[in-house]
Amino acid sequence: GLEVFGNMMINNDNHSEDNTITTDIRANGNHVNIVQACPSNFWYTMLGGQIGASYDFNDDNSIGFSYTLSGSLYGRGTAQTQQTITRNNALEGIVDQFIEMNINDRPQHEANIYYVGKAGKLGIDFNGSWIWKKTVRDQASFEHSLQLADRTVTTYNENRNHMLAGKLVLTYPIWKGELSAGTEMSRSNSHGIYSNVEQVMAPSNDEIKESNVAGFAEYKLKLGDWSLNGGLRYETVTSDYYSFGQYQTEPSRKYHDLFPNISVGWQKNKWGIQLGYNKRISRPNYQALNSNVQYDNRYEYEGGNPLLRPTIKQNLDLNVTYSWLNFTAGYSYNKDLRLNFGSLYQEGTEITIWTNRNFDKFESFNTSLTASPKFGFYNPTLTLSYWQQNFDTQAYGLATKLNKPEWQINFRNWFTINKTTKAMLYLHYSTSYDYGFNHNAHEFNINARVQKTFLDGNLTVALFANDIFRNLRERWTGYYPVSTMSKDAYVYTQSVGVSLTYNFNATQSKYKGSGAGTSEKNRL
Repeated sequence: GLEVFGNMMINNDNHSEDNTITTDIRANGNHVNIVQACPSNFWYTMLGGQIGASYDFNDDNSIGFSYTLSGSLYGRGTAQTQQTITRNNALEGIVDQFIEMNINDRPQHEANIYYVGKAGKLGIDFNGSWIWKKTVRDQASFEHSLQLADRTVTTYNENRNHMLAGKLVLTYPIWKGELSAGTEMSRSNSHGIYSNVEQVMAPSNDEIKESNVAGFAEYKLKLGDWSLNGGLRYETVTSDYYSFGQYQTEPSRKYHDLFPNISVGWQKNKWGIQLGYNKRISRPNYQALNSNVQYDNRYEYEGGNPLLRPTIKQNLDLNVTYSWLNFTAGYSYNKDLRLNFGSLYQEGTEITIWTNRNFDKFESFNTSLTASPKFGFYNPTLTLSYWQQNFDTQAYGLATKLNKPEWQINFRNWFTINKTTKAMLYLHYSTSYDYGFNHNAHEFNINARVQKTFLDGNLTVALFANDIFRNLRERWTGYYPVSTMSKDAYVYTQSVGVSLTYNFNATQSKYKGSGAGTSEKNRL
């Protein structure tokens, strides 16, 4: 009944952008235009490992643990930018800026334990998780200009996060269904320090202590061709915010929320229909809640927002299936949606600061149709989809609404050449569309793949080519009351590669742990 496992990982990667950013700032009767050519390059090397074990006492009872240690061996990025700045159509200056960034993810630890078992008809599932992580980021910006004064800005940012969480779920069969109920608790601490030697921006020292206690219950029932599912989750959260060790009343919050979900489904022969409703919450990550201000250039900063609130999402979804056809439709209502927003850093200046803000009402609609027939050696999957927001940007200072819909085509084509060889051609197209305050440009992409198996399927060799015609670009324009920003960047998505996978003595793992505090892990 004993299983012991381990793995190791090393990843050396690069992220580069050929980037042009254009910003127009209109404030205090002035029009400042900044055109930046800013290619960037970031290299990192990550090393990680995991050990664990599980023990099955019998078919119904099992315990286990896992421990993961990871960290960066190297993380360094540079950006060589040139900014042409005009004020009221007259040249103000040209700035050559070199940015150097070093990121150190110190050893990050994660430990998990679990017990899965039964006591008679009562099912028991317990998981516990612990996380500790630290990240340090040094950044230096060196600016040279003949028309404007030279400037050097150096910053230091350190974040320490840890979490302890536990989750217990009990299940019991009742009538023709199953009732599950349980509780989940977590305690998190996030501490961030930010400083700037030249004092261009103010320093910050923020600590957030948050506790989350939830109780939940769910009942699943199947009656002939029908299935019913309904549940409730109640959460109470206390978030205490400290700045330089002093308790801050305004950003400290207490939340008490109830989240229902219900779905009904019908399945018979080739037909399947499901209708569901759920209410969920999305809490801002801890980095977005800090108060530090990051320096980008003389006219643009980025910052956190300690006053951010969670987003409450209510979703209504319909799914209809007939044989190889599938249709979906959905409606989503978001209260306090978080979006990036540009505003003046200080009155009387033209400096723009980009921060996340909450927006009261945001709706979206979506539909999709998928066809996946099979014609002998040819297995295509074609998906046509539609998405559109309903968001009143005029209420936040814009002259027009931004509600242009997105239409997408995804066409995946698999060809079976023989028993051991397959080939795939993938095509993607998306029209231009609006999301939040951004207008996103259209995109087009073609990928291809050929793979072959050897040694009775244990060895797989694949040749792949992504973004074959180098069409993928990040292109968008953001509209805000005091500024407009456009980005046009190629992020080196074109690639050709080979992957080799060899499985030996392959068995399915007996480890049954699922961890606890998953949403908190993501926020950290």
